[in-house]
Amino acid sequence: MTVKQDNQYQVRFLPDNIVVRAGKGESLLKIALKAGVHLTTTCGGSGTCSSCRILIIKGNLDCKHSYGITEYDFKRGVRLACQSCVTGDVVVEVPKTTDLASTSINAFREIPAALPLLNPITRKLALQLPVPTIGDNRADLKRLKHVLKNHGYENVLVDYDVVKQIPGIMREKNWSITATLCTSTNVPLLSRLESGDTTTNHYGAVFDLGTTAVRGRIIAADSGQVMAEETAYNRQREYGEDIISRISYCRRPEGIEVLQKLISDTLNVLIEKMVLSSGIDDGDISSVVIAGNTVMVQLLLAIDPEPLRLSPYVPAIDNTPPVKASELGINLGRHCYVHIIPVIASYVGGDIVAGIAACGMHESDKVNLYIDIGTNGEIVLGKKEWMVTTACSAGPTFEGGGIRHGMLAVAGAIEDFELPDPCGEPSIRIIGDINPAGICGSGLINAVSALFTSGLLGRNGKFNSELSCSRLRKGTDGFEYVLADGSSTSSGKDIVLTEVDVDNFIRSKAAIYAGCQTLADSVGIGTHEIDNIIIAGTFGSQINIEKAVRVGLLPDMARDKFRFVGNGSLKGAHTAFLSLKTCQDMLKIADMITGIELSENEAFMDNYVSSLFLPHTDLNRFPSFLNQRG
Repeated sequence: MTVKQDNQYQVRFLPDNIVVRAGKGESLLKIALKAGVHLTTTCGGSGTCSSCRILIIKGNLDCKHSYGITEYDFKRGVRLACQSCVTGDVVVEVPKTTDLASTSINAFREIPAALPLLNPITRKLALQLPVPTIGDNRADLKRLKHVLKNHGYENVLVDYDVVKQIPGIMREKNWSITATLCTSTNVPLLSRLESGDTTTNHYGAVFDLGTTAVRGRIIAADSGQVMAEETAYNRQREYGEDIISRISYCRRPEGIEVLQKLISDTLNVLIEKMVLSSGIDDGDISSVVIAGNTVMVQLLLAIDPEPLRLSPYVPAIDNTPPVKASELGINLGRHCYVHIIPVIASYVGGDIVAGIAACGMHESDKVNLYIDIGTNGEIVLGKKEWMVTTACSAGPTFEGGGIRHGMLAVAGAIEDFELPDPCGEPSIRIIGDINPAGICGSGLINAVSALFTSGLLGRNGKFNSELSCSRLRKGTDGFEYVLADGSSTSSGKDIVLTEVDVDNFIRSKAAIYAGCQTLADSVGIGTHEIDNIIIAGTFGSQINIEKAVRVGLLPDMARDKFRFVGNGSLKGAHTAFLSLKTCQDMLKIADMITGIELSENEAFMDNYVSSLFLPHTDLNRFPSFLNQRG
């Protein structure tokens, strides 16, 4: 019999054995979120994606409906967490997700970020102040400012927290102190005073604030050494995989506050892990540098993002002044300030500015095309004199969203697929060399390419049912191809690629290609005039260029023109912390780039529709395909 205490029931999440108490009628998804239990919800909890599945082990739940769950699974206890409410004590099992640290990245192909001459945006100065006398009884702060002026820092602003501590700290070690100065703005800010010389204890935390994942580093200011690096899922994913879902969630009461807390919680988890692994004191972190898209930045700052999705698509702020980490819910000292890399437009943020700075595109004489292949699909075209940019909203396909067995590039994901014989057995490679659990973005590109090349898949994205192939069968969403049969998978069920999956993939690849074409057309440049294509993002590092061109994701250009920058956002944030000049360059980059909005752009729509074939409607744009086809 269930025993209630203050109308609370016990909810146990397996396999991590996390136990919490919840009220009657409370959503299981919200309970999981509060407990720190990860559940994927690509639809933001509306019950339409069926990705937040759980299995009831003991007890029961009040389930509104079971979209996407078969009768067999429903009978054995499978439910959607977002549509299930607590009615008593219950034990549920959550599908085990793998660690993002298992990601497969071709780092050897990346452009290394040049380490700048060390001039961190936060400086620590060891100072010996003159001891006051009857003849020199200036105020403590005036005495300090005089010494700072001798070191080249005039008109210094002083944090109120510092003012309160001045008398005690200055006298603690006979006027020997260390002053911490934030120098990223025109007027330096004195953010901390310590007694004695603490200049060797000086670190920064830098982050790539992504829609799907957040990646961070702790860096030593005196050497540029990476002390620790960690990655975590962005906890906002519980309310939607893409930025539009999260903007929509903000319309709910306290929606902005909920999402702001989730991102600060994510940052805190990363900081805690990095501090633990590096062995440093978190009190020695003087600065945080964050690069993120415009929506993520505004949510971090608890600014309503609604105007970003409405014409004329205007961000609230482009260049954010330094803000105390503690004011954003980040668990670092009040002396620590957050520096946010400036954004460009509604859907082109500081992550792109950081990436451009990291690869040196803003200093290049050559015409470069910078592509961050991901959910938001940001693209930049130009060189040091000019740049244009846009975002083409490719959706979450490349990160597993909208694909029946899609998943991130973690252990268990099919990352490569080859099919030498259209009616034969495929060759697959799985991250971690374990039983497959699904297919990630790179595997999806390679699978579509192989099936298309073999003739099993037509240019319209439909399977050729006339071919005799044991792996091709009729499914609930049209024809489907069995990538891996249940005897070899982690779930015991077949992993398939459906025609709906292929349609979603084609729409995503079409958005990227059309965005590139529209940018080039807008400045009157042909693809033959582009000198380099720079592929950015963790996912981008996994792409097989030949196969990406084959399906029409990337322009058909000489393969030696393609470069990989890797996580340009994190690399840019890294160099920004270590180099005041890089910070200043980023301000110039953000100012010089012209944003092009595609939401109401007829040329983009024409290019997009033309790209909804493999590889394209106009095959003359893909001469390598024509040459191979003969």
